[in-house]
Amino acid sequence: MKIEEKILLNEIRKKNKDVFNFLFEQYYPALVKFSEIYLHHLPECEDVVQSFFISFWTGAENININTSIKSYFYTSIKNLCLNRIRDLKVQDKYEILYIESLVNTNNIEMILDSDIFDSINAALEALPQQMSEIFCQKYFEGKHLKEIAKELNVSEGTVKTQLHRARTKLREKLRETTNLNFIL
Repeated sequence: MKIEEKILLNEIRKKNKDVFNFLFEQYYPALVKFSEIYLHHLPECEDVVQSFFISFWTGAENININTSIKSYFYTSIKNLCLNRIRDLKVQDKYEILYIESLVNTNNIEMILDSDIFDSINAALEALPQQMSEIFCQKYFEGKHLKEIAKELNVSEGTVKTQLHRARTKLREKLRETTNLNFIL
């Protein structure tokens, strides 16, 4: 680390706001742009970089930098971005499992999230008429396969096939239309 950087770091440890503002103004735009490589969402990038600077300021007394300040900033942002991606993957995984369980459940009233409920309704409306009707009778009205088959004058096998296809199509449609962040 250069002597100039050691002086800057010592000033940060002494809570010199002018030095902090200088570093913030110097690095903030570039760090936001750098974080876009990982997150691809400007508000999220700004949030990560701002959080980093808050941590940098509040924990300045304990910071030990062996490399350059620039290198420390970029490495920290990269790690924060990777952590955010990991957290989003975990969150998405559980949201996908939640939606799939809703599609496969016999008790559709268990749905508490109105946004997800609206997404399911929109996806149901996109299904073919008979498929949607079979799905609604089974999962909203709680009818048995025999009842549905008799009422619609189709075989039980047709009802099973239509239910399977409806679940598959709903799953696909919900993956397209929900606000999940799919990171592959």
